[in-house]
Amino acid sequence: MALTNLDAEALMQDARAMQAEGARMIDAGDWRDGAGKGWVAVRNAAAALVLEVTGVHNRSTSHIHAGLRRLARERGGEYAELISLWGRFAHLLHQSAHYDGVYNDGLPVLMREVADYIRRAEELAR
Repeated sequence: MALTNLDAEALMQDARAMQAEGARMIDAGDWRDGAGKGWVAVRNAAAALVLEVTGVHNRSTSHIHAGLRRLARERGGEYAELISLWGRFAHLLHQSAHYDGVYNDGLPVLMREVADYIRRAEELAR
């Protein structure tokens, strides 16, 4: 079942595609760019969740993060877990692997966790 907001659904579809492409790239040895795609997947899944739940389309990463934090404060539970995972993915995928070029042999596992993050965000958005 698709999300009701078409822009949110497009973001969620893109999140799934970015995760799959990033996992493929990591498996092929292009771990730096693959990690970057993993981060984009997390960011877009969070943006889709915030848009679907609040109706607010946040375009910047900082605004997406703020919207997700607000949902975590207001609703707790799974939302709070997603905000915690956001920080972990931001550090390991975005900063450490993609920008700093620090290889982490756990990247394939992280990409499976990104797929789970997307699934959880999509379930909360419905």
